Amino acid sequence: MTMKVLVLGGYGAVGTAICGDLAQTPHISEVVCAGRNIDKAKQLAQKLKSDKVTPKKVDASSSDELMKAIKEVDIVINTSLPEYNLIVMEAALKNRAHYIDNAVYNKVDSKLKFDNAYKDAGITGLLNLGEDPGLANIFARYAADRMDCVDEIRIRDGETCESDNYPFMATFSPEVFLGGEIFLKPLVFEDGKFKHLPPFSGEEVYNFPDPIGPVTLYYTDHEETETLPVFIKKGVKYVDFKLAFAPETVGLLKTLKELGLMDMKPINVKGVKVSPLDVFISLIPTPAEIGGKVEGYACILADVRGEKAGDKIHHIVYTFMNHKEAYRRLEVTATAYLTGLPAAVGAAMLADGTIKKRGVYPPEVLEPEPFLDRIRQKDIPILEKVTVERSLA
Repeated sequence: MTMKVLVLGGYGAVGTAICGDLAQTPHISEVVCAGRNIDKAKQLAQKLKSDKVTPKKVDASSSDELMKAIKEVDIVINTSLPEYNLIVMEAALKNRAHYIDNAVYNKVDSKLKFDNAYKDAGITGLLNLGEDPGLANIFARYAADRMDCVDEIRIRDGETCESDNYPFMATFSPEVFLGGEIFLKPLVFEDGKFKHLPPFSGEEVYNFPDPIGPVTLYYTDHEETETLPVFIKKGVKYVDFKLAFAPETVGLLKTLKELGLMDMKPINVKGVKVSPLDVFISLIPTPAEIGGKVEGYACILADVRGEKAGDKIHHIVYTFMNHKEAYRRLEVTATAYLTGLPAAVGAAMLADGTIKKRGVYPPEVLEPEPFLDRIRQKDIPILEKVTVERSLA
């Protein structure tokens, strides 16, 4: 059996990684590269040089356009803005198409409410299937499966990204990154309760395995913290997420916020209504534009502590990729590559019947071993470090 896949935002950095991988994947008969800009979709289709890839103009904010486009496919992957997730999920449900996204923008409950409807329709909705969230959740589940009980899960994003060409850049959607994520109050799960902390709090230097090394991190609001304590049912007491920032970047972002340049609400400038954030985003490169022009690595790590047969276990699971290597493969950054490939793998596993579970759920619900095996087949390393403190009993 083969399936057709619609990739919304298909010509963006993450969409490029997904379309490029699926164009080479058995059981996928067609990859529809879709978005508002048909010229960019056509350019990507030409660059990939695959008769599987079809460009298509689709506006994710239009119910009518979505319904028409999804009616022709078996799987839809939304790499456009998370604000369109609900409308895409509804269109997928009506057309009985499987659904995948990379992030839900910290509104997981509103998507999980589709669970029973998706089960009744015989389809699957895979939420947060990217790098982080995504691989991070699966790493945490993999480590947790090797413990009797889990005390702590710490997700650490140790990305390094440098360039002499750009004074400031975002390696994934600037609208999501700057428009909300970094200035939301980070969610932390502690002693059975969720609580919010101040943005950019919890500064920590975490020593990542080679070749990353020590990186400065801060609490950041992220989907993993919302779902891992709920779906990993092993008595989890603590979950957090921290993201890499250079301290000077934190200072810059705080200043921009105080000046109002991170505001999305339009203001009047010489008779023209304009969003300060839109202006700022228009002045920085897109994630697609920085591919091949940056140095460093993308790295995601799950640091899990618990117990097994009375012994204390510290299990670290992680992966990393060089930005230059990702560009060599698909002309994207390592961030886009590691975000796109899990969604592509999820689509392939739905198409070949490996993923049979229906309903709507986050990545940690998937069986980790088959998924991680597919990731390894993409020449993405999955590495582990296990420390055991033996019980004296």
